[in-house]
Amino acid sequence: MQQNNLQIQTNGFLSEKEESENKNYTIFELGEKKYAIETKNVLEINKIMEFDYPNKMPSYVLGLIQFDQSPIGVIDLREVFKTDRVVYDLNAKIIIVQIDKTKENIAFICDRVLDITKLPSAKIHSIPYQENGSIYNGLFIDKGENIYILNVENILKYIDKNLAKYEYQKSPDNYFVNDEKSLNVLRERRKFTKKVKQDVQAPKPLYDMGVSFMINDVKYYINMASVKEFYKVNNSKFIKLPSVPEYIYGLINIKGEYITVLDIRSFFNNSNTMIKEKSTIIIINSKEYKLGILADEICESMNIDFEEIIQNKLQKQEENVNLEFVKDGEIYQILDIDQLLKDERLTIC
Repeated sequence: MQQNNLQIQTNGFLSEKEESENKNYTIFELGEKKYAIETKNVLEINKIMEFDYPNKMPSYVLGLIQFDQSPIGVIDLREVFKTDRVVYDLNAKIIIVQIDKTKENIAFICDRVLDITKLPSAKIHSIPYQENGSIYNGLFIDKGENIYILNVENILKYIDKNLAKYEYQKSPDNYFVNDEKSLNVLRERRKFTKKVKQDVQAPKPLYDMGVSFMINDVKYYINMASVKEFYKVNNSKFIKLPSVPEYIYGLINIKGEYITVLDIRSFFNNSNTMIKEKSTIIIINSKEYKLGILADEICESMNIDFEEIIQNKLQKQEENVNLEFVKDGEIYQILDIDQLLKDERLTIC
């Protein structure tokens, strides 16, 4: 069986040298500023939930959450940076991070997690007048977008050096939505998280970091290890190809490379996907395939553990989508890229 001029197989989307220079970052938002932490240090990303708050605590700590059978403090970076503080709503996220050297776990609260993606080191610049031990590792600058790369270890050192700046408070309630409906949601999220972790039989929960996306009102989940990058479609021009299956949406030129775009919805024998304002191509992380998956919208980064997965087959698609799981009342279908790439339909005869 030989391939035609689609040339799905390739030697890699980026050269090994380029790949080694690009690190994966979790990008989040605080107010109008964007920040990033190396994804290899991110253990989990959760929705905001009810916190524990024993006695008085420093003003930069919003409360405690349980992680890996130990309490860890949730740090408000707005208070650390001494910027205007806000009331966090139900869309806020908690990012749990591990320090490389000490293996200590800490958590940050943010307004939104925007993306998990690779940033080219060539576009990360040093920040002028920053001394050794700065809380910043650099500033990513690209097409008017600025993202501050944080050094988590140095943030903790900065807090230790400036403890006198932070008062002790009895309660952080002023910084959370506190209407009865929202409080009930926060309590339920905490109960749900606690139950999931108690049900795990292994001594330590096994977590997988991924991202959810929508296709025709169906929610999917893909592991971040399977993703090279995300590409917003906007007004990009697709090259339509004659005499190919309907599930091949076309070719698109991304950074000088022609990527075959797969319409997953059509591939699974359902209706076709239409290009929308938020349509995104998920570029698959593969050295053998130049392949992108067409999604209506990227939803959010998320973590799952194996106890959340319902072990059943979906619509008899045993080779492609074979698991689903429920999180916060939403059903997600897992897209297994390894199985997908083995499908003979991707080798066009």
